[in-house]
Amino acid sequence: MQEYLLESPWIVGSLGSFLSGVLVYAWIESGRGVFWKWSLGIAIATLLCLLVNIGFKTDREVLSQFMTKLAADLEANRFKEVTACVHPDASENLRNLKNQLETVQFESVRIKKIHGIEIGKTKNPKTAAIRMNVFVRASRDGNSGSVPRWVKIHLEQEKNKWMVVDYEHRDPQYEMLNRDAQDRMDSLYRR
Repeated sequence: MQEYLLESPWIVGSLGSFLSGVLVYAWIESGRGVFWKWSLGIAIATLLCLLVNIGFKTDREVLSQFMTKLAADLEANRFKEVTACVHPDASENLRNLKNQLETVQFESVRIKKIHGIEIGKTKNPKTAAIRMNVFVRASRDGNSGSVPRWVKIHLEQEKNKWMVVDYEHRDPQYEMLNRDAQDRMDSLYRR
């Protein structure tokens, strides 16, 4: 319910406008003042909900903006900003990737679709995981290529700042596979 109220202003605005419109129509047709008062009350409540919706950022919205900024920094080859987002206790794979990052010249980094943002149950530290499909065009040592991938980013919040702890990547159709097929593909990557 929170995601509809705080992450989708168009739903709140549409529903409030529709209900206000119906009540105004009822007032015009019947002439009863109670419909006009209810319409005004719903319009004011809708406006207040929209102001809260726009002013308050949920963790999912913050994480989505974080990933968009991270992709933009990669595309612009701003490696200092990217490496600043890596957690000090990051996995060995992520630390190795961080060390090789400056040898790559990124041309394009696009998040095609965010499939899900899961916020962990722990509060100290807060954790999250983001599943998405990405498309990267880059060159390294004179070789260039384009790579579509499914990526899962594991994050942890440290001092109110989200940082990347680990990542996984698979073939781009991974999200569409059933659980058995995902398990089989995961076993290939664990070898």
